[in-house]
Amino acid sequence: MYEDFIKAVNSSETIAIISHQNPDGDTCGSALALYRALKLYGKEKVYIFCDSNIKNSLKVLDGSEHYNECEVSKCDLAIACDCADMDRMGKYLELFNKARIRVDIDHHKTNSRYGSINFIEAGISATCEVMYKIIKALDEVHHCLDDTVAKLLYSGLVTDSGGFTFSSVSSQTHFIASELIKYDFSASDVCEYFLKTVPMNTFLLRARVLSRAKFYENGKIGLIVFTQEDFDATNTSAENTEGAINFIRDVEGVEIAVAITQTPNPNNFKISVRTSDNVDSTRITMFFGGGGHKNAAGCRISGFLEDVKDKVLKACRDEL
Repeated sequence: MYEDFIKAVNSSETIAIISHQNPDGDTCGSALALYRALKLYGKEKVYIFCDSNIKNSLKVLDGSEHYNECEVSKCDLAIACDCADMDRMGKYLELFNKARIRVDIDHHKTNSRYGSINFIEAGISATCEVMYKIIKALDEVHHCLDDTVAKLLYSGLVTDSGGFTFSSVSSQTHFIASELIKYDFSASDVCEYFLKTVPMNTFLLRARVLSRAKFYENGKIGLIVFTQEDFDATNTSAENTEGAINFIRDVEGVEIAVAITQTPNPNNFKISVRTSDNVDSTRITMFFGGGGHKNAAGCRISGFLEDVKDKVLKACRDEL
């Protein structure tokens, strides 16, 4: 499989790397690591795309300024990073579909293996685990795994594994992390930034929303809601909601944590679900056309807020 990928890289002049919409640390860490690695490998025409703005917290990642810096109409090789389904590429799906060779690199169990070359390890902690092995194979041909690539991969591991606390973390995760921290960067600084550092306005948003948290089914379901009013009051946006749901999931007895976030369209809501090992979150979100992992999944629902709450709570109760 790695040989096929290396052949694809060697035979391609123009290469496009695509992150999923509403990007997180894993899609950006894996895509940016590959972007830099391919440049070091000797490929000149490598481009990186995302059909969403890169949020401020991810702009610390080396190379993030190269996202969407120019448009290309076609490419020889297109690589989707951490895209559970094709639609998550947004407008760049057309570029992916037109490529001569299409590569799908992911860790979501709902991935349909839509590439002509697929690197799918369903259920592992992060796409960066898969990407490490791919870049390692490239590095054996021509040196391209340097300190910066290692830091990018480690950043993706840290963010998507919850600081190595999620049940998806395995001995492979820890082995790859141990290999990466042999390079010259501060692993503790990465963890401090992504796991602990919180801007004041994000803190105020969390305090406001968590104070209204509701619990159902004898404390087995926890629910928080982010509204546009909350964002206006704290000078924040949806990108500041990340991580707040974990405070609900960490409450003793909670098996399903739900965050409902109002989008700029007032009657459209982003739903995030986090669960204990006893509950499969994808069974909740797939009912609404979403997906994800066993313990972390999401979807979108349109309607009035109270109706959306009722629908989500019913789906949660059905899974208990």
